[in-house]
Amino acid sequence: MSELRPTTGRSAVPRLRAMDALRLVAALAVVLFHFTARDHVRWGSDRLPHDVFGAFSGVTVYGYAGVHLFFVVSGFVILMSVWGRSVPQFLASRVSRLYPAYWVAVLLTATLRWWWPTFGTVPAGAVAVNLTMTQDAFHVERVDGVYWTLWVELQFYLLMLGFLLWGITARRVLAVAAIAPPAMVALSFLAPRAEAAVGLLGWAPLFAAGMVLFVIHREGSSLARWAVVVGNALLAAVASGLRTVGAIDAVASGGHVVPVVLGVVAVAVVGLVAAVALVPTLRDLDWAILTALGALTYPLYLIHEYVGWAIIETTHEALGRWLTLAVAVGGCLGLAWLLHRFVEEPVHRPMRRWLQTRFERVGELLRAAVRRPGAVAADARGTRGTGRAPGRTSGAPDRLPSPPRAPEPVPDRTRG
Repeated sequence: MSELRPTTGRSAVPRLRAMDALRLVAALAVVLFHFTARDHVRWGSDRLPHDVFGAFSGVTVYGYAGVHLFFVVSGFVILMSVWGRSVPQFLASRVSRLYPAYWVAVLLTATLRWWWPTFGTVPAGAVAVNLTMTQDAFHVERVDGVYWTLWVELQFYLLMLGFLLWGITARRVLAVAAIAPPAMVALSFLAPRAEAAVGLLGWAPLFAAGMVLFVIHREGSSLARWAVVVGNALLAAVASGLRTVGAIDAVASGGHVVPVVLGVVAVAVVGLVAAVALVPTLRDLDWAILTALGALTYPLYLIHEYVGWAIIETTHEALGRWLTLAVAVGGCLGLAWLLHRFVEEPVHRPMRRWLQTRFERVGELLRAAVRRPGAVAADARGTRGTGRAPGRTSGAPDRLPSPPRAPEPVPDRTRG
């Protein structure tokens, strides 16, 4: 690390455009994993991807670690977005960011699976549950297998919501990031059923590393903060080597993933986020194109699998493997741009404002409901033994006087 000087006093953290681009790198790594390493028969009924790409598949199989990178970035970005915000602001921001593109992607993928002859269909009831993003909680079939990470993200958001209610400080972030991940990873190994229900358990070190990196970015570095980052990176490496390797081998039969290599990759993705957040050359990049590319990340992740497989299935014989791969990736990027341009951009801000207003109103009603019993009890204690009804004061008239008449409004002569 070439620069570790503190970045203290950042009340308004500038946009990290290189972080936007890093998100797209993570998505493209997952795309290559699904197209060239994960087992499927879109390259031919008798050929799996590793038969088509050979040694290239042996590299892209580690594209699964794009998920690791997503989770580190998420820990950093979500803490940045929640710091100093209210609960209604946080909820409105997350719902309006996640759901519009997701709803379109679910319906698009479900339709494609129903229409495409070699894709299995998903029951309408399962599609409806998928629209809530909680299908894993109810053990309902996913419309697209990649949605499992969204359930992990939602669990992290709930954790951050609790953190927000508690009160976020750098000291508390450090304490939680140091204590919770080891306990959560241990629980994921000791109680597999708990891990199946709460997928966040096994991935907690990556989120925690990202959170502490944001604290360093915002408040400055210290030995304790870096110790927590390194500890979580190493814990993520161990968890990946012991458990994630098996998950990859179960869906990619081209060759066994090397646990040590995957562990090194897990540490490397934490290092990538640290470099982008803290090294001035990368941190201060102000290329708008990086943000524009990063905006394609979420819609690309949502729609790439079945759309890409359909493109591969229809073009591989005519175009060959490499050109087909380029067309599939390019087609998915084009569709991701359409989703961003015509769904996310026009919907996100109005939906966020609308939701924030409603959430704030709900909060006001809840606060009023909490205060009302206490106010009534205090009023009753104050009048106990006086023989008067609560709310009556000594000598108070039976009827309250009418309020004074409001003055006539003064015309605004500054207009017109």
